[in-house]
Amino acid sequence: MSGTPRTVLVVDDERDLADMAEALFAGHGFQVRVAYSADQALALLASDGAIDALFSDIMMPGMTGLQLATTVGSLYPSIRIVLTSGYTAPALMAGMARPCHFVPKPYRIDTVVDLLRS
Repeated sequence: MSGTPRTVLVVDDERDLADMAEALFAGHGFQVRVAYSADQALALLASDGAIDALFSDIMMPGMTGLQLATTVGSLYPSIRIVLTSGYTAPALMAGMARPCHFVPKPYRIDTVVDLLRS
């Protein structure tokens, strides 16, 4: 993908964390969409062609962030993906078909923004 992402989709089943991330990204000039599950995220991606970045928690009920990243990577290969977790070691991401960036929780929003723009 060329250029800097403009619209980021934040996915986290913990509403407070998702809403906080939304405010942080908006403060850095991004348009932000929020989903509280992977299924909701996939529905938003299907209906909103402006989304060009995904920031998702890994540990979620139902479809995990890893599974979401794999699906998004195959359906929307130009979308930049950064995953986060307070529990999961990045080593679990080693087998993914498409490499994704990882930041541990608690994260610094500047770090996430830099990864999305790299």
